[in-house]
Amino acid sequence: MKPEIRPGMQSLLDLLHGDACIRDVSEQEWMRVLDLAEQENVLPWTVASLRSLFHDSMPKLADRLHAIHRNARISTFLWTASLRSTLADFHRRGIPVISLKGPWLAERLYGDASLRSCCDLDLLVHRSDIAVAADLLTDLGFLPSGRPDDYARPFHRGSISVELHHDVENPLAFNFDVEAAWSRARYAEFQGVPARLLAPADELLFLCLHGTRHRFERMSHILDLVFAFRNLPLPQTAPRSRHASESGNILALSAMMANRLDPRLQIPDCLCDRLENRQSLHQLADQLWQERMLQPAAVLDWRAKHDFYLAIETRRWNRLLRHIRHARILLTRLIDADFAFAQRFNLTRSWQVWLLRPLRLLLSAVRTLPTSP
Repeated sequence: MKPEIRPGMQSLLDLLHGDACIRDVSEQEWMRVLDLAEQENVLPWTVASLRSLFHDSMPKLADRLHAIHRNARISTFLWTASLRSTLADFHRRGIPVISLKGPWLAERLYGDASLRSCCDLDLLVHRSDIAVAADLLTDLGFLPSGRPDDYARPFHRGSISVELHHDVENPLAFNFDVEAAWSRARYAEFQGVPARLLAPADELLFLCLHGTRHRFERMSHILDLVFAFRNLPLPQTAPRSRHASESGNILALSAMMANRLDPRLQIPDCLCDRLENRQSLHQLADQLWQERMLQPAAVLDWRAKHDFYLAIETRRWNRLLRHIRHARILLTRLIDADFAFAQRFNLTRSWQVWLLRPLRLLLSAVRTLPTSP
């Protein structure tokens, strides 16, 4: 028996595809679509699409669409104003900064910042500028929020969250070559404020990496990629590095996911240089797409992300290197499991977590040993 897809999913997909049959959908079904779109973080785009189709023929739907649209415009104004003022302060302090995602991305790819949800502002600075950038955010009223990651520090001020990046991923997990990206970054203006953007090909790779890191857990990651592959050029030449195959696989898998949302989007042949790569990545994309159709995304822990990076590697030698790279990460960083283990003893400081870490690893290894018959 074929499993049923999530309520509202087929109508949401039909809306995304622009199918003519969507005008025959009931008001109750569109209500379910809006609930699903909120879960999948594509509510503003869904509402805009529905508002262009229906007016007063479905009064309850029209009222809900109007309320969501109004709230989206208010939220967009808040996030846009926050980004503009923050970039202006970075410019005044002479701190080079690149805006990742957020309202600026929505304006350029979606055509309107209110069509894409925003939950934080991602700002990339040079590693050498992390301290002065953090001081600037503190001067602006932002407070550290949560634990720093391998490549970013979270801050918040009221309802506004900022991720201060010095990289876009742990270099051991994926070598984005952020310094080379800085050398290619282009000068631009956001509402009259000077700042920088990643070069188009670098931005495309970043968005593909972002979706991959989250295992394409929400439709918003895939919709971003649809707009990215429509508007951003592919790299003209393959990167000549030991991570070139990994970058190619991430770009290819991302294009395959975007193609499943928009079948009119072509998957460039240049993204896979070997037939078996294409076949295995297509199988992985089918699995991911089926998961999105059937159930909400699960919360990803470090192990799940590790396993997914491993699944993307289609060559045996690269898979071995992936195991080695993640072993190095485990030896040089604390993960959620370490903090959870220390919390059992009411210990929260990083140095305390480091001291308990060998014990956690030992107990974990003992639990995985096979038991004798």
